[in-house]
Amino acid sequence: MKSVRTWLIVILVSLLMMIGIGGVTRLTGSGLSITQWKPIMGAIPPLHQDDWNHAFALYQETPQFKLENSSMGLTEFKWIFFWEFIHRLFGRLIGVIVLIPLLYFTWKKTLTPRIRTRVWIGFALGGLQGLMGWIMVMSGLSERTSVSHIRLAMHFSLALLILSYFTKLYCEVTEQLRAEPPKIIPAESTRPVLNRVFGTVTVLFCLQVIYGAFVAGLKAGKAFNTFPLMAGHLVPPNLWLPEYGGLMNLIDNPATVQWIHRTIAWLLFFGTGWMALRLKTVTDVRFRKSLMAFVHLVPVQFLIGVSTLLMAVPVSLGALHQLVAALLVIFLTRAHFYSKPRPVLR
Repeated sequence: MKSVRTWLIVILVSLLMMIGIGGVTRLTGSGLSITQWKPIMGAIPPLHQDDWNHAFALYQETPQFKLENSSMGLTEFKWIFFWEFIHRLFGRLIGVIVLIPLLYFTWKKTLTPRIRTRVWIGFALGGLQGLMGWIMVMSGLSERTSVSHIRLAMHFSLALLILSYFTKLYCEVTEQLRAEPPKIIPAESTRPVLNRVFGTVTVLFCLQVIYGAFVAGLKAGKAFNTFPLMAGHLVPPNLWLPEYGGLMNLIDNPATVQWIHRTIAWLLFFGTGWMALRLKTVTDVRFRKSLMAFVHLVPVQFLIGVSTLLMAVPVSLGALHQLVAALLVIFLTRAHFYSKPRPVLR
């Protein structure tokens, strides 16, 4: 099982790298450079000049090229193609990292039935993520110059869900290695108020992830590049516009989306600050350490987000902001795992 735990660590690191690469791919505008989905043959890049010319010709048919990148030459195209190709190739590599050891450990009868089933489900989620990625790309190949922000949010949320899924699986395997006889480890029995605030913060964080993707997809981060005010106002004057159709302002209006993202950030900042002051009341060491990592990383993420906004979303800070969100998912998942009664599973 120690080998299984090491394997799960490799999967988690690979997922973090994939999320980081995905951020760079999005921020460099590379996501629409490959206009075909070939799950097998797509692992082979263009090898000859004719292949490059064909790939570039396909990209030249997209609205993004016609309306935004019409002056782009083949050299510039190769740069954006590189990031999208690496993003897709790394996704395939993660599939191999999961599948090959899974088959080996199954053959060696190393895995418990529960763990084996859980990993197969994780592998299936990875395949679904690849399909979701292509569905997202398709939204930007016909009428739009970028992908749908809603599909981007679905793609990013599913990536973090997979990361959380394997984090919990890692925690379960770790418990198996640490435990002696099967037993039930009692739930954290500290202040009920802390547990309620922790639950509220979790809901807010999930909502924040979705709105972060909306901000990215709508390029809302390139507007209102001041803080804490937006165009000199706490609430921007164009928060609610009739052309977006009433409630659709909540997901389609860049000003509204950015304002909601800012507001949730403040709520998370103060909510985790309140929890930080009460960490000493937490008796379970692993719960306290996981929660401590989360509540201390939130202010860092807050500052990265503000810096990203003030600098109009440079690639480096934007990718870092996305990567730190993934780290927060890991710590939040661990905290939830250790906050509840946990049977030691055999």
